[in-house]
Amino acid sequence: MISIGEGWKDLVAALAESDGPERVYVVGATDSGKTTLCRYLVDETATRTRTAYVDCDTGQSRIGPPTTEGMALYPGPSEPCLRFVGSTSPGGHFIQTLTGAKRLVEKAAERSAGATVIDSPGLVSGRVGAEFQFQMIDLLRPTRIVALQHGRELERLLANFARHPAMVIHRVPISPVAVARTAAGRRRYREERFAAYFADARSQDIPLRGLGLQGRVPDLQNPRGVERRLVSLNDPDNFTLALGIAGAMHPGGRRLEVFAPPFDPRAVASVRFGSISLDLGAEPGSMECCRP
Repeated sequence: MISIGEGWKDLVAALAESDGPERVYVVGATDSGKTTLCRYLVDETATRTRTAYVDCDTGQSRIGPPTTEGMALYPGPSEPCLRFVGSTSPGGHFIQTLTGAKRLVEKAAERSAGATVIDSPGLVSGRVGAEFQFQMIDLLRPTRIVALQHGRELERLLANFARHPAMVIHRVPISPVAVARTAAGRRRYREERFAAYFADARSQDIPLRGLGLQGRVPDLQNPRGVERRLVSLNDPDNFTLALGIAGAMHPGGRRLEVFAPPFDPRAVASVRFGSISLDLGAEPGSMECCRP
């Protein structure tokens, strides 16, 4: 059950009255209730038009596993589209986050979404957060910006778009039932998501000859730099076919062993290396390890 916050029904009504495609960007700090509001908007809007949900929160992702941004269409069923950022935080991965969000929004339009609801990352504070959110909004060109704030903490960001003729700004108070989660709780959620994603995984070899290599590409001649590295096996459009955990690198760096859910090796066009390593057998709270 979703507890409906102040102003939420007005948002749904505004979307229902629109006579053209809508792109809604929901922005707010961590634990401001963005995801709950996005779910509500998607559920309500999907009753009258094909609606895309674009999830840009790579740490607490709902559509794909952590480290990915995702897009799903409602009403379903539909196969989610995923883009691998390679980290559970946009910090140090701004370009990947921006590019992934843009490509997913484009994919929603290609699939004839009448409305697209974008759940933005929770990085909003300080100069870095404000600049990151500005670039996201400027790139994605939403028709509506929904700002979840306690007071006026997002006003400096919103001022950049206040006079834009094609954008409407909705200021929505944070619901009193929004729950703040601890860092340990967030980590536990990620570990549960990773464990579920790799539940049916198995090891297989990927021939690297002819494939593109992207991201934080390690020294392929150094097995310690490769093993347990989280990787994305991508299609020719750079969307994720499957995530994998790198295992042994065969001599000469020509074949890579990956532990991944079932996928078609013939469809792989490139491998993107992330910046974290995963140990699925580690003690709770120790599954993730950051890599340079």
